[in-house]
Amino acid sequence: MKKIVFILFNILILQNLLVADITFPKLTGRVIDNAGILTSNQKETLTNILNAQEKETSNQIVILTLKSLDGNEIEDYGYQIGRYWKIGQKDKDNGVLLIVSMKEKKIRIEVGYGLEGSLTDARSHEIIEYKIKPYFKKGDYYKGILEGTNAIISSIKGEYKQEEHTSTSSGNVFPLFILYFMIIFIAPFIASFFGKMKLKKTSRVFQSMIFGGFAGLFMTIGTGSFIISLIAFIFFTLTIFRANSKIVNSTSNSNRSSRYNSIGYGTGFGTGFGTGFGGGFSSGSSSFGGSFGGGGGSFGGGGASGGW
Repeated sequence: MKKIVFILFNILILQNLLVADITFPKLTGRVIDNAGILTSNQKETLTNILNAQEKETSNQIVILTLKSLDGNEIEDYGYQIGRYWKIGQKDKDNGVLLIVSMKEKKIRIEVGYGLEGSLTDARSHEIIEYKIKPYFKKGDYYKGILEGTNAIISSIKGEYKQEEHTSTSSGNVFPLFILYFMIIFIAPFIASFFGKMKLKKTSRVFQSMIFGGFAGLFMTIGTGSFIISLIAFIFFTLTIFRANSKIVNSTSNSNRSSRYNSIGYGTGFGTGFGTGFGGGFSSGSSSFGGSFGGGGGSFGGGGASGGW
């Protein structure tokens, strides 16, 4: 129980450190080119495409380009701005955001709750990898955004056709699933074995690898990237191991001191956990300043990210 409380405490502290003030741009239209990578004619073409499909289906798609994320993760930024702008209809949650950040060279497709069944995380990842990135690498940002937008619309309509190379991508990801599943299910037995052998430190390593395995598995599902999943695996394994070691050392020191204490030994956590984070979100205006606005849709973090 003490271990669980300690870990939760550290997670809350980490969240407070990571949350930063984000100033969102105004929602002035279906195409918001803050990075200045599109011409007026290109923005008009994209706007007409999005306007036509919204009239036909009521699905709202917004394209946003940024100069920089200002230190924020694009996944968090996409989730927060999607909920802030309320893209999509309130009763349908049928909004989609296509976000491009030039400085970090990041792309994000953020999908509303109501469209996650047709525009899945895997499909969003495929659109980024095979429809958008090839053009971005050539410096043709308009073509990449146009192809990505058309693919998003086709996917929502159920008309999207998989690329032949998708199976190869899935084949490359499949071994990662096997690897992390093996870690998750085998590590507890190895940890128990070393624990019985009195090799406590080695046992804690394998205990920590269980959490790392879950992190790697989730990142594999979310991104399909070996590098990202490996980083997540190592980070969580080391973090949990260090937290576990601190608890063990603290408990050991307390037990030693209790030998000379006739009153007894007790532990308690007097720290109050506050959930009111200091980060705030503002758009610089309480109104959208134009005829276009969100319809009250909500987002839950569905979608995919990539880079070029």
